Amino acid sequence: MATLILRDTHRVLEEEMKSLNKEKRETSVRIREAADQGDLKENAEYHAAREHQSLLVYKIQLMQSHAPFKIIGNSEITTDEVGFGNKVTIHEEGKDEAEDYYLLGPIESELDLYPLIVTYKTPFAQAMIGKKIDENFTLEIQGKEIKFTITAIEKISAD
Repeated sequence: MATLILRDTHRVLEEEMKSLNKEKRETSVRIREAADQGDLKENAEYHAAREHQSLLVYKIQLMQSHAPFKIIGNSEITTDEVGFGNKVTIHEEGKDEAEDYYLLGPIESELDLYPLIVTYKTPFAQAMIGKKIDENFTLEIQGKEIKFTITAIEKISAD
């Protein structure tokens, strides 16, 4: 199944992947240069470069693990009910203020593009998807039933 992703996020992802691959190539050069300096057991530059390379490879694999993607454009996002690409204002029973949540995918979360991202596959997101303004949903959190009310649904710009 394809991972949903906003068009703008897909552009950011492509740039991030280019940047990570460029940095990976540069780090490979640093590893070779550090290896040429001699004894690898005590070569801190070599070990730091290898560790950095491992981190880069992990980030690249993490981003690629969400492929294939289904790119969602602005025209595909609606606000009549909660769905992917919405900023949803939710009031939790017993709290004074409502909070805004961004219903998006794992890539938006990985790239940390929006505050309070709820990925669309989580139980919280699944409970609110399809709900309309002023509709309630209940979720069990740490053994307690908590009631939430949708107070606003807005479109997140995707183009």
